[in-house]
This record gives sequence, C-alpha cells and structure tokens, in this order.
Amino acid sequence: MKIIEEKTVSKTGNRDTCEDRYCVTGHYACVIDGATNVSGRIYNGLTPGQIASGVIAKTIPTLPPDADISEIVKSINDNLIHYYKAHGIYDSILENPFSCPTASMVLYSKSRHTIWMIGDCQCMIDDKWYTNAKIVDDIIANIRSFVLEVELQRGKTIEELMKKDTGHEAVRSFKRMQYYLQNTEVETQYSYIALTGFEFNLDSIETLYVDPVAKYLVLASDGYPGLKPTLEETEKELEYILKNDPLCFREYKLGKGLIEGNVSFDDRTYVKVKLD
Repeated sequence: MKIIEEKTVSKTGNRDTCEDRYCVTGHYACVIDGATNVSGRIYNGLTPGQIASGVIAKTIPTLPPDADISEIVKSINDNLIHYYKAHGIYDSILENPFSCPTASMVLYSKSRHTIWMIGDCQCMIDDKWYTNAKIVDDIIANIRSFVLEVELQRGKTIEELMKKDTGHEAVRSFKRMQYYLQNTEVETQYSYIALTGFEFNLDSIETLYVDPVAKYLVLASDGYPGLKPTLEETEKELEYILKNDPLCFREYKLGKGLIEGNVSFDDRTYVKVKLD
C-alpha cells in the first residue's frame, strides 16, 4: 500500500496535544482517534487518549499479516492492560471509568480485504463514504445545541460562546456518564464499543468488505465533518463548517465546538492509500 495523501492536525494547532495517530504498513492501514479527555487527568505527561492511540499505533506493526479481528483486539487490549499496570494506573482506571484511556479505530487489512470500524471513525472505499456514529453523541449534541440556542436568545453572542461554551459545560456530566455505557456486558439501546483494554462484544464491530478491484481507501478520524476523494476537498468542507457554524450546533451538531484560540473543533487525521 502506498500513501497518496495524509494529514494530522491537533485542534489546538500544537502537535504535542494531538490524540490522533495513524499507521500504514505493508499489511495494514489504520487511523486511531484517542478520546477527548473528559476527566482532566494526565498520566505520565500524556492524556488518556494519547495513551490509547499511542499503544494501538505501536501494536499494529507487530500483528501477523493475516490476523483476524479477534486476534487484533486481543493484542491491543493486552498491550493496553500491560501499560496500565506497568505505569501504576490500573486501579485508578477501574475506579473511574471516565478516566480510562479510550480510542476509536478504523483499520484496513490487506490480506483479508476488510475494514473494521470500532467507535467514531469514517472511511471511503473509492468514492463511497462510510461512518460509524454513536447514538449517545447525537443525544449530547442536541442537548448542547438546545442550550446554545437558549443562550443566544438571552443575549449572548457566538463570539462570547466561543470564549466560554456554556453548552459544553451543560453536557459535561453527560459525557462522563456515557462511559458507563461503553463496552457494556449487557447491550442497551445506548451502548457502544471502544478500545480501552477491556473486552467488548466483537459482533458490534462495523465490518466492511473491500472489493479487490478497489483503487483507493480513505481512513479518517471524526475531526472531519465529511470525507471527499481528495484531502483538499475534505479540508474545504471543514473550512466551511468552521466559518459558518464554528460552535457546531446548527449545520453540524457536536458535543463541542471551536474554542477561541484553537484551529478546529477536534483533532483530525486523513490518510488516503492506493491499493495494489
């Protein structure tokens, strides 16, 4: 596989704060999105999302070329648990689920002609776009949107809300609560899966078959509102949202928006690979 285009940008503009990672080998292509830090905790200088994405990025090149998804998830989980224990944070994570290193991943296996999507991520197979959104994200986004509309009616301005997003403050507790619905043993209407080091139902993984005649793939984190065949087109769509709906509560509803001083509402990664 050959990388045609790639880009990773932190929402702050500072690469050191980025929680996205990607990895392309002879057998796999992968984009990993470390979850935003809702606990405020830092472990050994890293956010929980950076820990998760970093461990996963180091795991992918060690996988057998023809590994199935159960082998892949087990390897990732084993390495995450090893990290937690080696750095003395395992017990803290068990006590505070919302502080657990968490990541989403979209992974392509060349030998199996398969894409696996775990958590919030997106991809394109040639010109067809696929997403993997969570119901809880839609709920939180709509609550935040409601709060922001009320704030505007009360006299606040978009500029003021970009300095202090009271909508985001209103859903902060919901963002912590959602971690109790992550990788649940008994599936609920709001359950979702993510890579954390702990087991989950593998049947919940979104699986896509890649036709051997496909020419290219795009793998991306959810820092882009949509995917296009080229990086330039994808960036233009993001620029449109940042200009016309910077708080991300009308045209493109999210649980967070652009904060004054940042360059985007989330970290973003775009990787386009040519298939043999």
